[in-house]
Amino acid sequence: MFNLIKDNRGFISLIDALLSIFILIMVLIAFNMMIDIDIPSLSEENHDFKSSQDIMEIMSSKVDGRDHSLIERISFILSKNNDSASSKREVKSLLDDFFSSYLDADYHYAFVETNHFKGEVLSSNGDYESSDRVNVAIRNYGNYSYKLYLF
Repeated sequence: MFNLIKDNRGFISLIDALLSIFILIMVLIAFNMMIDIDIPSLSEENHDFKSSQDIMEIMSSKVDGRDHSLIERISFILSKNNDSASSKREVKSLLDDFFSSYLDADYHYAFVETNHFKGEVLSSNGDYESSDRVNVAIRNYGNYSYKLYLF
């Protein structure tokens, strides 16, 4: 065997260089693996929240060239008929038509008036209280306060 301490041919330097290159390659591989890890963004996690806000915004805006928004029409129907049962049925019909055209079958909703009716559901296609993930959007018009639960 030869003596590594008195090595004049640079064998130790060669081993040192190969070891440092190996460590550098391992660090680069580890860094490359960390880059490929999928980290969900906040916008992906809040998709349902944005959907509930978007739907409520459509209800509050004047779309399709109409003079009044859906929230204004609902409030007018309820106040004109003194919150009667027939006005609630008419509002339910309007809301059911709206939600069937704007929401996919994946979404369940509940539209609630919280001021005059103390949380009475005006239109719904599911039970939001039993759902584990509920997103809420709120709008006020006149003396009426509306909540849209999307789950």
